[in-house]
Amino acid sequence: MNNKTILISNNQNRNFSNNLTSNQRKTINRDNINNYQSRFKRSKQSKFKNYEISFNPFITAAMPIFKLVFEIKEDIEDASINDIREEFIDKVNTYTETASSLDIDENEILVIRYVLCSFVDEFMNSHFLSKDYNWSNNSLLSIFHNETYGGENFFHLLNRFLKTPAKYIHILELLYSCLALGFEGKYRVISRGEVELNNIKDSLFKQIKIVQGREPFPFYSKQIPAQESYKLFNKIPYSTLFFSVSLLLLIIYSGLTFSLSNQNNDFIDLINNKTTIEIDDLYTGDKK
Repeated sequence: MNNKTILISNNQNRNFSNNLTSNQRKTINRDNINNYQSRFKRSKQSKFKNYEISFNPFITAAMPIFKLVFEIKEDIEDASINDIREEFIDKVNTYTETASSLDIDENEILVIRYVLCSFVDEFMNSHFLSKDYNWSNNSLLSIFHNETYGGENFFHLLNRFLKTPAKYIHILELLYSCLALGFEGKYRVISRGEVELNNIKDSLFKQIKIVQGREPFPFYSKQIPAQESYKLFNKIPYSTLFFSVSLLLLIIYSGLTFSLSNQNNDFIDLINNKTTIEIDDLYTGDKK
C-alpha cells in the first residue's frame, strides 16, 4: 500500500483502538503501521471505498459527520430539521469521544470541533435557506461553543496553523477537506470571494503536498484539469466523419445545382420572350 492518507469507518477504528493498550497506541506510527493494516477490510457497503486505514486521526474521528452531510444532501427534501440537528449533535459527541480515545490533545479536539460545527452550520443554512427553518437560532456552534458564526474564525485558525504546517499537518488536512467539500465562510458574502477562496485552497493544497511529500489523498484531492484539450475528431470514427462530410457536400451541390438550373430556365425564358417580341415587331413593320 502506498504511503498516503486513507480512511476507515468510525466503528472499525473504535473496535481496533479498544483492543490496544495505551502503550500500543503510542507506538503505532508510519514505520510500523504495516503490522496492523491487515486487520482492516475495505467495506463494500461504504461510500468511501478508496481507503482502508487513516494516518489522520482528526479525519477518522470526523468521518461520521462528513458521512451524514452526504446522506442529507442526497435526501434533503424528506429531512426533518429537528431530527437532523439531533443526529449532528450525536455525531459531534461521537467525534469528541473518538478523538479522545486516539490520544489527541484536548485543545486540538476542541478547535476541530469548532471547525466541524462551523462546517455543518454553513451546510445546513445554505441547503435549508428556502425552507421555513432557521438553523442559526439553534446551530451546532451555539450549542457547543456559544457562538453563532464561525465563518471568519475558520480562516484565522487556518492562518495560525499554517505558521507551523509540519506540526499541524493533520489539522490542515481536515481544514482542506472542509474547503473541498464546499465550506466558504466569510468568502461566501464578500466581493470576489470565490477567487480569493480558490487561491487559499490552491495554496493550502501545495503546502500539504510539500509537507507530506505527496498529493492529498483522494477524499479531497484537487481537481486537476485535463492535460489534453478536447478534440471532436478523436471522438468520431473516421468512416462516420467521411460519410457525414460527403453527404453534406452532396446536399450543398444539389441545392446549388437546382438553384442554378432555375435561374438558367428563367434567363432562357426571358431571352425567348424578348426575341419573339422583336421578331413580331419586325414582321409587323415589314407589312406596313
